[in-house]
Amino acid sequence: MGMLCRSVDLMREGRKRGYAVPAYDTFNYESTKMVFEAAEQAGTPVIIMYYNDGYIAMDTFAAMVKSLGAKSSVPFSVHLDHSPDFETCMRAIQSGFTSIMLDASKRPFDENVKETRRVVEAACPMGIDVEGELGIVGREEKVDRDRFTQPAEARRFAEETGVDSLAVAIGNSHGVYIEEPRLEIELLKGIAAAADLPLVLHGTSMIPVDQLKEAVRHGITKTNIATEYLMYYRDQLARILAGDKPPKVIGALLEAAHRPVVDFIAEKMRVLNPDGLTLL
Repeated sequence: MGMLCRSVDLMREGRKRGYAVPAYDTFNYESTKMVFEAAEQAGTPVIIMYYNDGYIAMDTFAAMVKSLGAKSSVPFSVHLDHSPDFETCMRAIQSGFTSIMLDASKRPFDENVKETRRVVEAACPMGIDVEGELGIVGREEKVDRDRFTQPAEARRFAEETGVDSLAVAIGNSHGVYIEEPRLEIELLKGIAAAADLPLVLHGTSMIPVDQLKEAVRHGITKTNIATEYLMYYRDQLARILAGDKPPKVIGALLEAAHRPVVDFIAEKMRVLNPDGLTLL
């Protein structure tokens, strides 16, 4: 039976042992079930994330994840991804999420600190862990290396906000990469040494396997994934529909795509355990 956890507890265990916890944005019952099955297949804890513009209501999403998680065999958490403000974070807590992220990274440093600390001060007494973000992680644009997370600022941000985990910008980007990803591993090492807390890599989709493994070995303990598996899911549906005898009803179509997508997700999850540890 799956165990509902705080995200930070899952990440701390990963940090101690040398693996990262896969975190997936899901958007409906089918995609959430796929991620849980993939986690069981890969033998890893998993973080299920709600993206702020999702079309499922927060409380419905949390209840769905907890129901599926209780039937699984892996530890899991329910996380709010990229909340734009304090009010959204509070709604997520009321809806039953176990962790939240406030993304104030595009604001000036002092404003980011102030807004993030406000969320931490409200959430932590309720046992809810908080992820902050420092540096600019773009979306489908040329990576701006002048806006990467810097070690000294990461240390100060962690100390002044009290966040439980920190999302960093080290060459990663949301969505589809428009140039070959190139993570700055030496910068990551500096951040990990300066800020004593779990580090998060957003935009994990399509990062080369060797770079991803190196990132995990040097401080990344949570990886956010959405674009890559959703594109693969789309391609599987298109392939099935283009076949000689496509399913006549939506249920059969979704079922036909289910196993290939689960296998795809599970393979990505295994990359985050670079030394092949037995996790569960």
